[in-house]
This record gives sequence, C-alpha cells and structure tokens, in this order.
Amino acid sequence: MAWQQRQRSSGARLVIGLIIAGVSVATYLSRRTTNELTGETQYVKLTEQQEVSLGLATAPQLTRQFGGATKDDALARYVEQVGLRVASKSAAARTKYPFKFTVLADRRTVNAFALPGGPIFITEALLGRMQNEAQLAGVLGHEVAHVVARHGAERLAKADLTAGLVGATVVATSDPDRPGNARANAALAAAAAQLITMKFGRDDELESDKLGVRFMHEAGYDARQMGEVMRVLKAAGGGRTPEFFSTHPDPDNRLERIAAELQGLPTGGELGEDRFRAAVLGRTAPEEPAETPKETEAPLPPRAKDTAEATIRLSELPPEAHETLRLIDAKGPFPFERDGIEFKNREGRLPYRPGGYYREYTVVTPNERTRGARRIVTGANGERYWSDDHYASFSRVVP
Repeated sequence: MAWQQRQRSSGARLVIGLIIAGVSVATYLSRRTTNELTGETQYVKLTEQQEVSLGLATAPQLTRQFGGATKDDALARYVEQVGLRVASKSAAARTKYPFKFTVLADRRTVNAFALPGGPIFITEALLGRMQNEAQLAGVLGHEVAHVVARHGAERLAKADLTAGLVGATVVATSDPDRPGNARANAALAAAAAQLITMKFGRDDELESDKLGVRFMHEAGYDARQMGEVMRVLKAAGGGRTPEFFSTHPDPDNRLERIAAELQGLPTGGELGEDRFRAAVLGRTAPEEPAETPKETEAPLPPRAKDTAEATIRLSELPPEAHETLRLIDAKGPFPFERDGIEFKNREGRLPYRPGGYYREYTVVTPNERTRGARRIVTGANGERYWSDDHYASFSRVVP
C-alpha cells in the first residue's frame, strides 16, 4: 500500500512539473516579436517603454556601485558627444531609445556596459587604456548595439523560462523520503540552465561586435579600430578563461569575427587621436590633490606632457632587467612583495594616465639586500619604462 501511494505521489508530481514546464514554455513563446532594426525574431519580456523605465530606475544604483559618475565634467561631455554621434549618425537612430552616456569614476574596473532602454556606462579605467576616439566609438557602438538589439529584454525572458523549467524539474523529481536527491537534481538543473544562459550571452556579444562595427563606420570612424579595442580588452583581462564557461567570447574568436565584418567595408574613417588625447589622456587634474604653488613660483608644467621622452634599447638593459621583464610576462612569481603594485606617477615624469594605469616592478641590484633603486614600470597598453635612480628619471624601453 505504501509503495502504491508513493507511486501515485510521484506521478502527481510529474504531472505538476509538466504543467509548470508547459506554462513556462507557452509564456516564453507568446513573447515573440521581430526586431525592426536587425530583423531578428526575438522573445522579449518588456515593451520598449518598459525597457526605458527599467533602465532609468536601475541606473542610479549601478552608478553608485562603480564609484559614482566622474567629477570631470569636460570628460563626461566629451564621451557623451562621441556616444551621441554614434547613436545619431548610424542605423541606431531609427530606434526611439533615449541614449545617455555616463563615465564612471571607477579607475580599477576595465568595463563598459548598457542597461535596457538606453543608459550606457564606461569606466575611467577602460578610457585610460584606449588610444583614440575611434576606439571609444567602437566601445560605445558595441553598447548601443546591446540596447537596440534588445539583449536585456531577451535575457529577462530567458531567465523567466529558465526559472520555470528549473522549478518544474524540482517538483517532478522531488522525493519526500529522499530530500537530498531533490537538492541534487535541482543543483544539476540549475547548472544546466546556467550554461544555456551563458551561451546566449556569448551570442549577444558577437552580435553587438558586428553591429558596433557597422555603427562606428556609419558615424564616420575607422571601423578597424574595433579590432584594437579587442586587443586592449584582452591585455586587460590577464589570464584567459575557457570560452565555453564565459559570457564573453574568447577575444581571438571575436577578432576573427570582426575581421570578417571589416572585409566588406571601405577603408578609411576618422581616428580622432588629437581630440581623444586632449579630452582623455590630456586631463590636467592629478589623481591626488597637489599642493597649491606659491604666487612667486612658476606654474607647474601640464600633467599631460609626455615627460619620458628618452629611450633605451632592450639590448642595453642589464641582465637583471631582462629577468624582471620575463617575470612580468609570466605574471610572477616576483622576488618582492610590492612588485606589481600601482605606480602613481605623482611627480608626473611619465605621461599622465588615469589611476591604476601604471605598475612597478623591482630590478634586482647585485649585492644589494634591499630593493635597490632600479625599477621597471609598465603601462596598461604595453609600455615599459626603465629607471635606475628610483623614479628620478625614466627611459622608455624600445626593441
């Protein structure tokens, strides 16, 4: 009798689970629509107006999470001008989304992202790693693409479907006499659902790369700089994560896709190097407040000037410097605990960059028990500087 009751109970749970799964799938399929810009068939949870409302409601909290908006008004205006140029001079202008571009004060997190409905964010850390306006346009075009392709609304619909299917699995496989089995089944179902969601995330990134190339080209920028953006992001990422378990595709894979998109486009387009250098790399405000000079003193030199103009060939460096460079490429292990910390460039002897851009490493001095006076300082874009007098002077290392 007990066995028959368990069988009936198990059958009932299976039926309930199937009903939940059926309702979840039917709800998801009822959200089918066609994206007017991309022509893609999509399943989205929100209307366009709801996307705008969600983005506006979420933006303040997200801004606070990344240190707030930049206090550099000129920088904020510049990024907004570039973003609006991309959004208004490309096919993205056919949509009704009110794009708003915000520079986040975070100088450590190399990132840019978009919320549904139009809010787009980029961190100072990422800005400081780019080299021209076209690269900035590529990043912002990529994020504009996320908005117009309605990837956020798609992810919400898929999340609802995933939650429903996971719930159905838990109900159908649960056993009151074996609760541990239900937890194991739920964990397995959740893991499978997570991998499905990750796959969708990679597809979204690849589509945004494709649209971003198109948008920056239509706005008059050199679209080939999108490939350079991927190289910057790859360098900033450090160690590689296997593509299958990452929501962002392998950078080399993205580079191949971008190269394929560029084949059909004419060469040329703006780089905007001077504008970018003046607005981003040429900001005069130091990372930390400097002492106010006395009236009798000469004005301080501009922080934007590239003061490390001297060079030294790689072959001219001492053997210990070559060993330090080898350890940097191998990411350690380093002989001193402070190797790899941020070099703040307080004296301004290196080109001004946002905080977190430079890192310092010890070059061992023979017969010296302390760190000595010799250093290698690296920049986030691959620059390497040599100092043998504890930062009093620098020479850029060249091949």
